[in-house]
Amino acid sequence: MEILVTGGFGNVGRSAVKACIAAGHEVTILESPQAMAKADPELRRMLRSPWRNCRILFGDLRRLEILRNLFSSFDKGPDAIIHLAALIPPAADRDERKTQEVNVGGTKNLIDACLALPKPPRFVLASSIATYGDRLQDFWIKVDDELKPTETYSRTKVECESLVKASSLEYAILRLSYVVWAKWLPFDPMLFAMPLETRLEVVHTEDAGRAFAAAAELPLAAGRTLNIGGGSLCRTSFRAFLDRIFRYYGLGDSSFLPPEAFATSNFHCGWYADSDQAEDLLHFRRKTLEDYYEEVRWETRLIAPFAAAAAPAVRRWLINKSPYVKGRTKARAGRIQGLLRLSRQEKR
Repeated sequence: MEILVTGGFGNVGRSAVKACIAAGHEVTILESPQAMAKADPELRRMLRSPWRNCRILFGDLRRLEILRNLFSSFDKGPDAIIHLAALIPPAADRDERKTQEVNVGGTKNLIDACLALPKPPRFVLASSIATYGDRLQDFWIKVDDELKPTETYSRTKVECESLVKASSLEYAILRLSYVVWAKWLPFDPMLFAMPLETRLEVVHTEDAGRAFAAAAELPLAAGRTLNIGGGSLCRTSFRAFLDRIFRYYGLGDSSFLPPEAFATSNFHCGWYADSDQAEDLLHFRRKTLEDYYEEVRWETRLIAPFAAAAAPAVRRWLINKSPYVKGRTKARAGRIQGLLRLSRQEKR
């Protein structure tokens, strides 16, 4: 098969390309024109060796005429498209208009370009557990549950799913759970957007890539919407997850992070009640949560001693990155200033 992967330089994109190559498929990668400027050393190494036979195309999904010109470079057109290119949080939250243009507009353009081909390809769409909305209390999730998106990214994914289903293309939709890879750093503001009590069913990036490669090929995947998670061996809570990660970074467990540093609602994630059905169909699982933890331990083995030595300062710095702590600090400072002004007025 010839498979086109959009967003192939991203996290899951790299895994999907790797899985497609391993399955013996010819792979074309479609990326944004700015992608090479941001390429890290690992990606550049992959382009020189494992991906040397891949064709790399650059184009803006927002430009339909560009997509049609790119598709004309195929002899017959791709047999399948794995559509991973999208703006995700926090970038998706910073520019809602651009997120709509890229995620929804780009998907529509890609569908239109596919329909113009003599033999339209199968369209495999990357969707997200975020489409189910806040499931903090009702954390068992099934694929036929009502979709309740709460922010820009998840709303665009719901729109993309609707566009794909409304088209005449043969399709598969994969709703990814919390994707993990060892190079993720727990030092960004998004860390605090998830309530500590959130249940997580992670899926390793390599397993996610295998799921997309299988969905692009297997006849029984056509017309299916599937929840992609790691299953029972990949389930935990966010607090327990952070405990393990921070220990590997030499910071001890996560108890140094106060509960008030985290959001209390309006996030997503949970445990998939039906992710085993996707595994029975696609056979993508190779990694457990413990495998991921071991990868993190290996990745952090050199920096952990230095982080441990600076642990008090790192902990304070990390707490101060919480937007909730900052907000309370500003509010508290405002109250203090107000009291001082009242005190001065009384003295007068």
